[in-house]
Amino acid sequence: MKLEAKPFLKALENRRIKRHGELRVYHGRIAGVDVNVACCGVGMRRAAANIQSLIDSVGPSQIVMSGTAGGIDAKLKIGDTVVSDELIYHEIVGDLPIQDGLSMDGLPFKADAALLECASKAIKEKPPEHSVYFGRISTGKSFVRGEAFDYIISKCNPLCTDMESAAVAHVCQINSVPFIAVRSMSDTREVSGLSNFFKYASLASKNSFIVVRALLAALPEQQDSAASS
Repeated sequence: MKLEAKPFLKALENRRIKRHGELRVYHGRIAGVDVNVACCGVGMRRAAANIQSLIDSVGPSQIVMSGTAGGIDAKLKIGDTVVSDELIYHEIVGDLPIQDGLSMDGLPFKADAALLECASKAIKEKPPEHSVYFGRISTGKSFVRGEAFDYIISKCNPLCTDMESAAVAHVCQINSVPFIAVRSMSDTREVSGLSNFFKYASLASKNSFIVVRALLAALPEQQDSAASS
């Protein structure tokens, strides 16, 4: 969403814009790294299509997904961040049922080990003011509420859930592009619903950006990235 991309666009140095079909890509630098910032859109299918377009048109060396998420684990509070170590679908994708936290190929999608290492190093060296956790992120086609929390926990027990990350990880795996997701909580089981999402989305987006910026700063020199919100 544009709301989730706002902190990146504000921080983007030497910004220039280029269209690739329907995708608007902002080129520039953040934390000394050449980046391309694009909004993948809401939902698994749209995100997957736009990420494929980004890969085809820009050819990023890695993709970092940033934005908001709904907290599933009870320890997560509004504004906390989850960095993915693995990503999965938590419901039916196409005609294939997803069971016990498995993706369509029977395994979770793993985040890139080098990006994970950079994120871990960045958080340890300069911890942000909010809490950051590393763990599983699950993806589904709708906003989570009510009994859906228990269903998701029983199927895959993620730290948090969203509507795009696993689909983007899936596309990145197919294209052999290193990927990691960074998501901050705009809502939780205790503070749930769309009204709370819109209330806290700006805070969550800012906190997610803070972690991604630290990750970018920890990357080896001369690496290019694409940040997607």
